[in-house]
Amino acid sequence: MNEAPGALSLSEFFACLDPGVFPGGVLEGPAFWELLGTPRLKPNVLMTRGVTVPEYRYPIGSGRYAAGAVPAISLMTLPPLTADPDGLYDRIRAEVTGWPPAPVSRQYARLFSWWALSSGRNVVVERSGASLRFLPELLTHFPAARFVHMYRDGPDAAMSMSRHPLFRLGVLIGDMRAVLGVDPYRSPDPRHTELLPERLRPFAPDSLDAAALAGTDIPLVRFGDMWSRATGALRHLAGLPAERLLHLSYDDVVNDPEPQLAAFGHFVGLAEPKEWAARVAGKVDGKRAGAAARLSARQAEELRLACAPGTRRLAELVGGTAGAAP
Repeated sequence: MNEAPGALSLSEFFACLDPGVFPGGVLEGPAFWELLGTPRLKPNVLMTRGVTVPEYRYPIGSGRYAAGAVPAISLMTLPPLTADPDGLYDRIRAEVTGWPPAPVSRQYARLFSWWALSSGRNVVVERSGASLRFLPELLTHFPAARFVHMYRDGPDAAMSMSRHPLFRLGVLIGDMRAVLGVDPYRSPDPRHTELLPERLRPFAPDSLDAAALAGTDIPLVRFGDMWSRATGALRHLAGLPAERLLHLSYDDVVNDPEPQLAAFGHFVGLAEPKEWAARVAGKVDGKRAGAAARLSARQAEELRLACAPGTRRLAELVGGTAGAAP
């Protein structure tokens, strides 16, 4: 998206700010800046413990901040936009801290408008992975926004999730929450580790073990269940008019990228969507689809059944038999 003329692409902006993305009440400028800049526990623990997350783009070693202290928006959003994320961070701070009080929706709108204007852009596109969890709030706080729903075959999505450290940790956090009653990454307590059974202790914030996270055996059906539960948020899209909602098939993008990307570019308001699509279509990795087809017959059937509720929800929304990528 950063190659599209006139587009400001904010990668993982809302994901960077989780938890606490949409606080209630009125925020003064300094409080809004605190929301944007305060380091979040989970990503900084992962970086400190040596867990490699491809989306974490902040230049540890050459940047101002060390692993463990990376500001929220510096983690994933700023690095793709500039070779100097610390400088952009400072410019945003200087602007935002002087703003008058307003609800968070208004502050976000101010930020996006200022950011686009100051960088010579006229379209703002935000993309956060697994953003279905924010969907009700996004619809509430951005009542005029357009939404792109990219969906994917459920078993293939679950296979991809099973290899990603954030989704692997997400499954294990669910297990820890069942024992502790809270998510230890949202409500940290040094006593949590000792309260957990031995098999879960390597995944608590104070004792996270990168090798254990990568190597522990997590059944594929757990990721199918996770994917399927996430699709429950799709009901919130059902009432959106066609001019505000574009359904985009991941598999179609992979198999025939140019027309799909052109449709996306037209929907979000790029000045030359077909020309942009032609330039970037070659960057689409065509090897990512169909991972579930390589499973054994037993594994494939188990995963299909785990994904079945989500597959039905998606079919009700977009038609067909595809799965969705939250």
